[in-house]
Amino acid sequence: MKKTAIKCLYLAAVFFIALFIISAVVNQGNTEMTMEMGPATYPVIHMVVGGREVNSLHGYKESMECSYQRDSITPLGQGRKVNIAVDKYGETIEGLSFEVRSIDGERLVENTRLTEYKETEETIEAEFSIKDLIEENTEYMLVLLLTDSNGRTIYYYTRIIQTENYFADEKVDYVLDFHRKTFDKEAAKELTKYLESNSDGDNTTYSKVTIHSSFHQVTWGDLSVNKLTEPDITIKELASQTGALELNYLVSIEDGRQTKIYQIKEFYRIRYTSDRIYLLDFERTMNQIFDEKTDAYSNNKIDLGIIQLEDIDLAESDGGNVAAFTDGNRLYCYNVPDNKLSLLFSFYDGNYDDERTTWEKHEIKILNVDEAGNVQFIVYGYMNRGKHEGEVGISVYHFSGLLNTIEELAYIPSAGSYEILKAELEQLSYINKSAIFFFMHAGSIYAVNLEDCTCEVMVSGLIEGSYKVSDSNRMVVWQTGGDQYASKKLILMNLNTKEKIEIASGEESGAAEEYIAPLGFMGEDLIYGLAKSSDVVQDSTGSILFPMYNIKIQNESGEVLKTYRQTGIYVVGSEIQGNQISLLRLEKNEETGVYTEISNDQIVNTKIETAGSNTVEFIPTDKFEKIVQIVVKSNINTKTLKRLTPKEVLFEGGREIALEESEAEASRYFVYGKGGVEGIFTDEGNAVNLAYELSGIVVNEKGDYIWIKGNRSVKNQIMAIKEAAITEEKNSLAVCLDTILQYEGVMRNSEYLLNRGENILDIMKSNLEGVQVLDLTGCTLDAILYYTNKDIPVLATLNDGSAVLIVGFNELNTVLMDPLTGTIYKKGINDSKQMFEENGNRFITYVRGE
Repeated sequence: MKKTAIKCLYLAAVFFIALFIISAVVNQGNTEMTMEMGPATYPVIHMVVGGREVNSLHGYKESMECSYQRDSITPLGQGRKVNIAVDKYGETIEGLSFEVRSIDGERLVENTRLTEYKETEETIEAEFSIKDLIEENTEYMLVLLLTDSNGRTIYYYTRIIQTENYFADEKVDYVLDFHRKTFDKEAAKELTKYLESNSDGDNTTYSKVTIHSSFHQVTWGDLSVNKLTEPDITIKELASQTGALELNYLVSIEDGRQTKIYQIKEFYRIRYTSDRIYLLDFERTMNQIFDEKTDAYSNNKIDLGIIQLEDIDLAESDGGNVAAFTDGNRLYCYNVPDNKLSLLFSFYDGNYDDERTTWEKHEIKILNVDEAGNVQFIVYGYMNRGKHEGEVGISVYHFSGLLNTIEELAYIPSAGSYEILKAELEQLSYINKSAIFFFMHAGSIYAVNLEDCTCEVMVSGLIEGSYKVSDSNRMVVWQTGGDQYASKKLILMNLNTKEKIEIASGEESGAAEEYIAPLGFMGEDLIYGLAKSSDVVQDSTGSILFPMYNIKIQNESGEVLKTYRQTGIYVVGSEIQGNQISLLRLEKNEETGVYTEISNDQIVNTKIETAGSNTVEFIPTDKFEKIVQIVVKSNINTKTLKRLTPKEVLFEGGREIALEESEAEASRYFVYGKGGVEGIFTDEGNAVNLAYELSGIVVNEKGDYIWIKGNRSVKNQIMAIKEAAITEEKNSLAVCLDTILQYEGVMRNSEYLLNRGENILDIMKSNLEGVQVLDLTGCTLDAILYYTNKDIPVLATLNDGSAVLIVGFNELNTVLMDPLTGTIYKKGINDSKQMFEENGNRFITYVRGE
């Protein structure tokens, strides 16, 4: 017995020694195969305007598409002078040069190496002049190139403009003065004349303060705010009268024993006149940087503090035991049973003195969370630091709850911008159970296999209205078998299974006399409409009316759940909000064939969405007003709470996926507002409408301006356009077209072209070189006067088939050239607005290439 016991003890000792050795070896191996994110290494360049640093330029690893680099604009000094200041951040700079390019980057204007500059241990200051090769009041792209001691060439971008009447110094001074006074309630009394405080302002939260907020809110209420950094000034847009500027800085607030840090962004849109400066728009956002190490937990709640609700993305596992959430640009995962809170991703490392880590040109989106504690997510946009530092792209990550590691599954680089990526990925980004990542890019849907890093294009050539995506991104539908208004088939795809079903336009066999169009999704159920080809109307401008006589709701299995059909009633559009769809309707007079608007009708979804186990809620407080909390499934034991920061798994080889760019079938228009890219459109009229609503701008893919808000003179008239009258051989539409063509130096017989079936758009596009023709049907008169202000006539068609040209305006009138009367005359603004609205606001115009 004694010998047996000794043998057992001996075997146990050997087992535990072996286990210890194996464990040490395995752990050592894991240590070598993981790493923390590397620090930022790229220098930062600031432009110097009027002796003041503005426009922080962050470096790119590769050359980028210039037309998408619209983050800032820098006015040149006297003699086309440029002043820059380089923060080296400890890097050694071996060379400095610059390029001047056309705004689309295709034409190189100048390429010069700088040999004279002042350098200290921390900075470089340089002054140089652009050669006399650029035109005044025309935007160009300035590309600054730094070469470091490692041989890396780093690219920096800003738009530049040479002008004498944009008053940049005065506009920056005004914005900084407004900013400073908000911290001093006595001095801020002068600001009340600029504010438009009314019921549109939300005075219950500091997370967003606007020009409509109260004086109390604009001046930080009862908060004792301490500025940690001076504002970083970015000149976003600049014109003779208007300007858009952005300030970014950090503040802190003492809350008991804790110091809370907040990222602040202020947006200003102003108008300069010789008498005074007007504040057209103001918005300040305030987001607390969540510190997981502080006492931010109470019962079952995680206190995120003052933050915008749209910056919170919460996703949970099926059972609700694991919840992942974003707090601004940081991603956390809380495991309820294990009481573990993990910081999965953040470029910010706690050093707020380093502007490179707090630069917010990226986004995080949670794709999937499971009960095992695993999280799949994407980080997209500009990569502030780490292995992709200085790149723009999409990183797909997997967090292992068991191993407490994150691993990059794929990286998709882009030569565009964060703003473009954001607008595209907000339309579609989804990962299925088979590790296929789907996303939208340039009018195409791509599918990336994360197992073998292959990529395929699921569908390309998508334009507005031709496709729809469900809110969950799981279901997608698109048209096929014809153009948007002559499609006879829909493809409905479940991205989770990759299964497709076809939906034909005909009741049974896809009859040629019917067309089909998607309207949207209610949950995962598809809403689509059917139209008879005999009801579809195309007018002389090329605009199409698509009246749908039958609306259906169908689930992913092909079962039709509901049909909406009324005799003589047609649907031309829809608006989906929550569980209700509002149908935009017309009624047809069968005798005359004329459609008239009637009241909307609603379809209500009776399905009730259940709340998850973990939720986001607003809580009112005395000091901080509304704050945001994450309410988790069960109480949090703060004594045993584990706070983890996983390391990234290293792997051999690359997981970079170069996209096979599909050829776009339609021009794209980008709407820029105070939030960056507010929308991407293939319909220029929709783009202008959104920009008009947001007081933004529209540019095309080359970076040319299509439309700008608020940069119009008080009056203007195109004096080169003279009176012209109809004849027996030429109707009013032909006269208007001939007048436009002659104004641009082209002689054509428009009547002949119209008679052989060409429409207005066809004629203008085929005969006007160096211009982009725009169909602005549905835009307001106020919006289209932008073109008349630029000495570009606007053609308006009327219901009776006639046409007029808008050739001028003043504060009270429009100036019209009417071939029916053969005169140029003034018509009151309000009367003109009413006339054009009654005739469908059908406008055609163009912009000249830069």
